[in-house]
Amino acid sequence: MLAGRHHNGADPFLFELKSKASKAKARLDAVSNNDLPARVEAAKDLFAEGSGPSIVLSPFTIQYGRHVKLGKWSFVNYGATFLDSNIITLGDFVAVGPNVQFITDTHPVRPEDRFQPPKEGDPLPFRVVNYALPITVENHAWIGAGAIIMPGVTIGEGAVVAAGSIVTKDVPSRMIVAGNPARELRSVDD
Repeated sequence: MLAGRHHNGADPFLFELKSKASKAKARLDAVSNNDLPARVEAAKDLFAEGSGPSIVLSPFTIQYGRHVKLGKWSFVNYGATFLDSNIITLGDFVAVGPNVQFITDTHPVRPEDRFQPPKEGDPLPFRVVNYALPITVENHAWIGAGAIIMPGVTIGEGAVVAAGSIVTKDVPSRMIVAGNPARELRSVDD
């Protein structure tokens, strides 16, 4: 999965990891968004080892948690989605607006390659073929509300992603991008 190769998205081992993440997320969700020190502490059980301290407000959606690395004092607003079948790295002092989606998962383009017959022990009556690519958001970047960050993208240091943008390719440092797909508008220094 982390190697970016095809894998069975319905693998029983992955279901168990998702279950553990769901329990850790429930403990974090039980802490008030207004009790920031307690949220920072509770987040240690969900996110990758060595993360933070950072603030992620509930509600949010996450698959595994263990693949999300948070830098120091990043802030993730309400409604974030972390589909973390591969590593999602947020650097230090990253600002994430409401309802931003980080999508590492994707599927083969050919329809006949997306599903396979089940193997014994599979929890579903079919196998889902996924692959995932990492996402990196470097220090001091700002991602506006409702943006979607697609698999394999790196957002450079100090870059700005405008609200509602769909980012399908790398964003240079200190660049403002906007649109669907996101296009370079200008430097933050202009």
